[in-house]
Amino acid sequence: VVVSDAAAKNSAPGTFVLQNVMETPNDFGDLVRGIVIDMGAAAAVPYMPGDSLVVNIDGAKLEKVNGRLSITGIQAGKITKAGSNAAVIVRSVTLAMIANDFEAYESTVVSVHANVKDHAAGVNYSGQHPLFDNSGVEMTLQTKPEADFASEEVAVNANFTGIVTNEGDKKGIALRSAADIKYKSGALYSGFPESFEFPDFSVKSSYNMTATNNDVDLSTGNWKLLQAILGNTIIRDKFNFPGKQCVRMQQNLSTDGLVQMNFDLTEGASKVTLFYGKYYTDPASTFKLEYSTNGGTSWTQAGADVKDMPVEGSKQATFEVNIAGNVRFRVRKMGLGTSTATKPNGRLCIEDIAIYKAL
Repeated sequence: VVVSDAAAKNSAPGTFVLQNVMETPNDFGDLVRGIVIDMGAAAAVPYMPGDSLVVNIDGAKLEKVNGRLSITGIQAGKITKAGSNAAVIVRSVTLAMIANDFEAYESTVVSVHANVKDHAAGVNYSGQHPLFDNSGVEMTLQTKPEADFASEEVAVNANFTGIVTNEGDKKGIALRSAADIKYKSGALYSGFPESFEFPDFSVKSSYNMTATNNDVDLSTGNWKLLQAILGNTIIRDKFNFPGKQCVRMQQNLSTDGLVQMNFDLTEGASKVTLFYGKYYTDPASTFKLEYSTNGGTSWTQAGADVKDMPVEGSKQATFEVNIAGNVRFRVRKMGLGTSTATKPNGRLCIEDIAIYKAL
């Protein structure tokens, strides 16, 4: 399936990117891979995102072109269009996830929330801009000067969807069009996302530790993990690589579970993101995001209930808010009782909670 948009002019002349998905039975999710098809710089690219193509690679060459793995020597006569409007798989990631397995992500479509480090008034998207999501890795947002959106002013932070690419020795993400810039917000709070990598899982290994009131010192501050543990079972717990832990919340309860901040952030909030998924082969569950502006005395729901659990792997939820001053957040897993076919209540994994300052 074609995933690049030649019409927006943010890809090398005469090239387009194909992405393929192979279904797998494992809990990591399906296998997604991509590659650049190079028809020559002078060639017109008539293909649109979502076009399904069959490419005859007889006599073609597999090689690196300016750092990108490409199939070169492809003429238009060797390409057959098999369909249109196919769904394009977009994977939500952190920059560390890409860096940890770059070859697996190269030339595929991803979505990442990140600060643009060199953001300033009047700075536009043209060129290479360093991205930062506090996952331990920096990559660049890459935009050609001739791209349709190159003159637009960069956001402080946004959800950037694009193709993982390698421009010479610069690894990064190339937006396909202006539509790939969503959920603009204030900057990511220092120290976030909360990755649940600290402390060791053994510190919170029981779902209900009454002796400590279920309060745990994490890397961002003190949190309440009520009916929740730090899980580290590979594949079954949905932590983001290269991390080794996430939160796992209990199943089949008739009371709510909480992953709750016991401290305030002081510069308001414009957005919250988090990853979520089912534990192993458990049924789905339902949770909501809530916030408090009075030190935890009362709580207000942000956005809608979340219940669309992926069959494999994890998803990322994005909540847009407009809150000034002191604020804290919590994930509240609904106590729906014992799971049934119409009211599932399995174990829930929560990972990488990120909070972004008010605009």
